Amino acid sequence: MNKNWRACICLALCLALTLALAGCGAAPSAAAPEPAAPAAEPAAPAPEPEPTVEPESETYVFTDSTGREVELPRNITRVASGGPLANIMIYAVKPEVIVGWSSSPSKLAQKYIGEAYWDLPEYGKFYDNAEDFNREALMASAPEVIIDVGEWDEEYKADLDTLQEQLGIPVILVEANLEQNPAAYRTIGSLLGEPARGEALASYCETVLADAKEKAASIPEAKRKTVYYGEKDTGLSTILSGTIHSQIYELVGAKIVVETGNAQVQQGGGTISMEQLLAWDPDVIMFAQGSIYATVAEDTSWAALNAIKNDTYYEIPTEPYNWLGRPPGPNRMIGVRWLGNLLYPEVFDYDIEKEVKDFFSLFYRYELTDAEVQSLLGNSTLKAAALQPAA
Repeated sequence: MNKNWRACICLALCLALTLALAGCGAAPSAAAPEPAAPAAEPAAPAPEPEPTVEPESETYVFTDSTGREVELPRNITRVASGGPLANIMIYAVKPEVIVGWSSSPSKLAQKYIGEAYWDLPEYGKFYDNAEDFNREALMASAPEVIIDVGEWDEEYKADLDTLQEQLGIPVILVEANLEQNPAAYRTIGSLLGEPARGEALASYCETVLADAKEKAASIPEAKRKTVYYGEKDTGLSTILSGTIHSQIYELVGAKIVVETGNAQVQQGGGTISMEQLLAWDPDVIMFAQGSIYATVAEDTSWAALNAIKNDTYYEIPTEPYNWLGRPPGPNRMIGVRWLGNLLYPEVFDYDIEKEVKDFFSLFYRYELTDAEVQSLLGNSTLKAAALQPAA
């Protein structure tokens, strides 16, 4: 019995050992997969190369009104004026660049021009073979450019090239007449780095011209006034219709009585006889300052004219420049409003004293007092107003 029990125990141990050895030889189970490594982020793009900025040239090529291509400084700080119109227009835009005048400001003009500019070098006109051209004075003022303003022809264009070559200084022409004043102011404003100032002056001119044309168009032909302009010590030197000097009269609807065919023509106008003037018998007579306005009523020949009898003769304001011409520049812009109001106050119904103040403030940077305005208008607008019947 004991023997059999021992045998069973041995058999069971052998069986357990066999099973254990079989378990150790079995293939291990598959391991759980490891998580995938995160995808690599794309590489940042290489930075774009910085563009190479070329330094701006100190000069550029400017095409003037004659079509000439002239190399100019981008920053113009020293300008010589080439003539009377250039004097006025450059001063209005940027006076501090002026280093010399073609003609120094007159005593009348000095009142409205900064004292610092009175004694700048004067070198005369460089065109028309002028004998008063002072080349040494021009060169001594060391301008970076010479700017002239006005009209031109092919001969004058060639003269500009010759002068520029002789002086070694850029010379340009900005074309300007009555209709071109706005464009001229914009050009000069751009040239001198003052585009806003040039635009303000140009816009004023455009407004004045457009308004005058509209108002004049409303005046019937039968009501358009005939006008004679007299100057010098006889009053018989005059201007001709259809010329640059008659533009303002014609713009506001008046008729200059003197035509080319009935005057002894001379530069800038002509001369007539007293007999011719009596035959025309104009509605209105305008006298230049320094002529015979103050004494004309005492002259029996002149006193026979209806304009003298009716007191419709006037003296043109000339400060700082003649309001109707000489020079025929932007000084005439206030002349448009003044003359229109004088001849046709019911059409050109401005507050002319305010208009005069506004013009002087904008163009000359001068603030007129009431007394100064009245002095300017004393022999014209205020005289005409005094003759009106009381309301």
